[in-house]
Amino acid sequence: MGFVIQQEEPPYFSISEFDGKGTRAVFTTRHGGFSRGPFASLNLGFHTEDNPIFVAANRRLLCRSMGISDGRLHTTNQVHGDRVLVIKERRGTGRREVVDADAQVTSLQGVALTCLVADCQAVYLYDPVHRVIGLAHAGWRGAVARIALKCVEKMAQEYGTDPKDCLAALSPAAGPCCYEVGEEVIEAVRSAFPGDWQMLLNPVGSKKWKYDLWGANALVLHEAGLKGENITVSGLCTICRQDLFFSYRGSRGVTGRMAAILMLE
Repeated sequence: MGFVIQQEEPPYFSISEFDGKGTRAVFTTRHGGFSRGPFASLNLGFHTEDNPIFVAANRRLLCRSMGISDGRLHTTNQVHGDRVLVIKERRGTGRREVVDADAQVTSLQGVALTCLVADCQAVYLYDPVHRVIGLAHAGWRGAVARIALKCVEKMAQEYGTDPKDCLAALSPAAGPCCYEVGEEVIEAVRSAFPGDWQMLLNPVGSKKWKYDLWGANALVLHEAGLKGENITVSGLCTICRQDLFFSYRGSRGVTGRMAAILMLE
């Protein structure tokens, strides 16, 4: 079934493949919060130009609907890199996003790994055998850097994860229908995926292509050793569906952020 909307206050998506397996996997929409203007209304990013009072209230509201404290949220300063952070303390970061990292892994219950996005893709990972989770922030830079693969490798290194046991889900993100890119991205994709780039790039005009970010991250997960049947893709484009989601591209850079949250219960 994939990503299923839950009519809570505020509404959010759950991931059916993760439900009932000792995890909470959530992806928020832009609705149900307190923010105004281009950040209306459930903006969860303190690093935006939104009023931080609204962002804090939005986070509290979301966590209350999930039945957790907002102090359990564990965020990082996302820099479009490939660093994977191992969480070994059972405490959240609150408003502090002081560590530069684009992926997190943990085996601790009650730590809500959190990734903030608005066109980039969140990659959810769960090893039900060793009870380990991972969450990665994978835009075009993260995909070509293989951040999802590095997250799986860190789970294997730290906890003994076998990729064949892993479940994965790819969040709503800029879709192949809308994600137009220029020379910088084209060259990076060709270099990173020399045998597959033609599947990921579709020419639409002079020096312009549309990029399949979903497909790129799925390829990286296959490369990491995950089974195809264990990879769920939301199929929702954040640029198409600005009625549901914040879109950095669709709003020309001034917009809010959704949260991808993954927690062991």
